[in-house]
Amino acid sequence: MGIRFDLCHSHSIACRLVTEPSRISFAPSTPHIYKSCTLLEPEGEEGTLTFVSRPNDAYQRLFLAILSSCSIPDLKVLVKLAPCSYSRDVHKHMADTGLAPKLYGCAEVEGVPTAYVMEYLDPSIWQTLYHLSKPKKKLNKPTANQLRGALQEIISALDEKKYVHGDLRSNNIMIRTDVMDKSMDLKVVYFDWAGEAGQVYYPAEQDREIQ
Repeated sequence: MGIRFDLCHSHSIACRLVTEPSRISFAPSTPHIYKSCTLLEPEGEEGTLTFVSRPNDAYQRLFLAILSSCSIPDLKVLVKLAPCSYSRDVHKHMADTGLAPKLYGCAEVEGVPTAYVMEYLDPSIWQTLYHLSKPKKKLNKPTANQLRGALQEIISALDEKKYVHGDLRSNNIMIRTDVMDKSMDLKVVYFDWAGEAGQVYYPAEQDREIQ
C-alpha cells in the first residue's frame, strides 16, 4: 500500500499527495535510457523500444526488447550495446546477403554505448557453431561439405566489399539446427572489430595468448 500524507489544515499539493505503488516502465536489469531507435528501413523512421529481459547466459550487453513503429508491428528483437568500434556497415552488408541477423536500427545517446537493434535468433533453433561441435560428434560427409560451403560463402561475402570480421570464431557463427538435414543456414554475429581490411585490427589485449 502507498503512504498517505494527511495534512488536515492544508489544501496544498503536499496535502493531496498520495503515493501510488511503484510503476516500473522497464524490466529490472535492463537499460531504460534507450526509449526509441532510428530505423534503417524506412530510413529515418523512429521506432519505440520496450525492454523485456536479458537472455539467459548472455553477454552482459545483450537485451531482449519489443520494437514498435508505424511500419513494424510489435516485434521481439535483440538489442546490443556496442563500443564505438562496432561496424554497422559490415553488419548491414552481411545481413543484406542473409548471412547476419537483420539490422533494424540503432539508438545513439550521448555519453553511453550505441544500441544496435537487430533480429532475434531463437535459441531453440539457433546455436553457435562452437556449441554444436562440443559433443565432438563427427558430421557425416554431405553435412560437413555443406558446412564448408556455407563458411566459404561468409568469407566471399566479406571479401566482396574488402571487409574483415575481426573475430570470426565458431562462437560468433550461428547455425540453424532445425533445417540442418536439408540445408545449411548460417549467420555471423559480433561485429565489434569488423571493418575495412587493413584499417581495423583485433585489439592485442583481447588475446590472452599474446604476451
